[in-house]
Amino acid sequence: MKKISMGPKPVPVTGEMPSDIERRLVLRLLSYWRTICHDRNLPSFTNVDLSDLPDIRPHSFAIEMAGDGAAPNFVSVGAQLATYCDKPLIGRLVSEVPGKTLLGVAVSYIGEMLDKCAPVSRGGEIVTTDGTKLLYRSILLPMSDDGETISGILGAANCRAISDKETVKSQRDEV
Repeated sequence: MKKISMGPKPVPVTGEMPSDIERRLVLRLLSYWRTICHDRNLPSFTNVDLSDLPDIRPHSFAIEMAGDGAAPNFVSVGAQLATYCDKPLIGRLVSEVPGKTLLGVAVSYIGEMLDKCAPVSRGGEIVTTDGTKLLYRSILLPMSDDGETISGILGAANCRAISDKETVKSQRDEV
């Protein structure tokens, strides 16, 4: 797998986003992924330059899928996602991420993405190991060196902490 360009240091995004810009991180990254596909079924990491998306970079991660049956491992983890982990993950196996973390939830549906050979996005609520309740959104995007075979995954996740009141309110709103 080729090295992913994380670009220069992230530029802070300040103020309100323009009204014609999609606010949801996962949908903006999906749109970017579709753009870099060009005429291929799956884009290559060589086409990824997250400096084009400075507000997404801290929430993104890249996973290498070894072709010889070896377990997938992290080749990149954004600074914001790294704050939810108790140890550095670059070079570590995906299976080493605790399940009750933002990144753990984000990578928990890799099997579904591999089966579909297509992007998969999820959102929901998680209670972390320290008891914090988070609302999250995440996306997994298949990447390929040859345009057909998945050789890696580009992903992103973000969240916000919620209170018990918000949980009850959102459950009432769903009914």
